[in-house]
Amino acid sequence: RDYSRSFDTMSELTERSKCVFQAKLAEQAERYDEMIVALKKLCGIADIELTVEERNLLSVGYKNFVGSRRASWRILSALEDKEKTKGRDENAAKITDYRSKVEEELEKICAEIIDTLKESLIPRMEKSESADAAETSVFYHKMSGDYYRYLSEFRASPGREEAGEKACESYEKALEIASGKNGLHPTHPTRLGLALNYSVFHYEISNDPTKACALARTAFDEAITDLDTLDDESYKDSTLIMQLLRDNLTLWTSELADEEGE
Repeated sequence: RDYSRSFDTMSELTERSKCVFQAKLAEQAERYDEMIVALKKLCGIADIELTVEERNLLSVGYKNFVGSRRASWRILSALEDKEKTKGRDENAAKITDYRSKVEEELEKICAEIIDTLKESLIPRMEKSESADAAETSVFYHKMSGDYYRYLSEFRASPGREEAGEKACESYEKALEIASGKNGLHPTHPTRLGLALNYSVFHYEISNDPTKACALARTAFDEAITDLDTLDDESYKDSTLIMQLLRDNLTLWTSELADEEGE
């Protein structure tokens, strides 16, 4: 019997559980930079497939770490515009420099998670025979689309268009898997979350409210039709995303109607 292999597996499990514990601890302390350090180590363990819990930790860690910087960028951009409007060029230049620092941080962290997804997590799922392989693949491709979308929010041309194209490709791949033969049910939270984020991409990045509305409406209508198939476990998540889809639809269709009326 090959005991060395048994010890390798035990070592793997110990390292894995250690990473998960550290990530959870950092999350509780709201120290998201340290949370993603632990998660990078977790993703670096050879050939493992992340559990749903681990996958969600990865999503939460990066979302919070990037989210604070996205918020900083929006605030700085608004302040920069305000100073320029008032003719305070010196102040505006200082804010521009500060904003550039935030952009460098965003570039680095987005590139990092995109690379982890493309080089490790997505390829592993392409070889996977697990029962939830389709859901996990949709989750990862959607996540890739999200981080390309974040890059396109602040990049100047042609980087903005390049990131936008890659975001679109990732979302399309996720949608193809989600709606395929062995895909996800229309009421599945991951499929609904994909429709929500992809429609936001069409509206905010592609400036195509018609396509955004069509995608959001289709996802909402298909989910409503099959609402009775929802289990208790995913009911809350699914209905919350459906509400967000409906809120966006209400806002976007109202804006479209106003534009047509002008």
